[in-house]
Amino acid sequence: MTDTRSLPLTEIVLFDGFDDLDAIAPLEVLAAARFPVRPVRPSAHPPLVTSAHGLAIQVPDTLGPAPDLVVVPGGGWLDDAPGVRSQSAGELPAALAGLHRRGTVIASVCTGAMLLAAAGLLEGRPAVTNRLALDALAAAGADVRRDARVVDDGDVVTAGGPAAALDLAIRLVARFDGEDAGARAARRLEHGPVGPVLVGVGTL
Repeated sequence: MTDTRSLPLTEIVLFDGFDDLDAIAPLEVLAAARFPVRPVRPSAHPPLVTSAHGLAIQVPDTLGPAPDLVVVPGGGWLDDAPGVRSQSAGELPAALAGLHRRGTVIASVCTGAMLLAAAGLLEGRPAVTNRLALDALAAAGADVRRDARVVDDGDVVTAGGPAAALDLAIRLVARFDGEDAGARAARRLEHGPVGPVLVGVGTL
């Protein structure tokens, strides 16, 4: 059994309008795989966070100074609801950029990739997002991989639409705890990961 001290300290960022599946699926998968994981919020966000589908959650902790891994959900990009668009104009992109500079691996699900783009993390880099936002991601400077389910480019990992949250989380388990652990995570979910998962610029 893996020593949890060797697994990455993981934070999942929640904000008003986050897509429920984007965030809760990785939270469940990573926690079940014994990752030290916690939900957090941007520092200026009030503790009560309401998801895109009305789930109200008290999130006492704010984004930490040096997590090993941060997962950013989507939500609120494809409509006028609160979510990624409003967060793009706030503190979160700069906070993500700062963490990335300090060595944090930044991962996104769905239109959370647009927050990574706003942080300047995807310029010229392979990435994917919700298929309805692929053109917007390309316009933001990313090297969009339209057929990918997950793109693992080392210090930045992106995934497609909401159900790809499961595939992202399984990939993260496999990456940080080995392929056998990833396979166990998939079996626990009774989920067959959907491909392709693209790993590293050199293999794309």
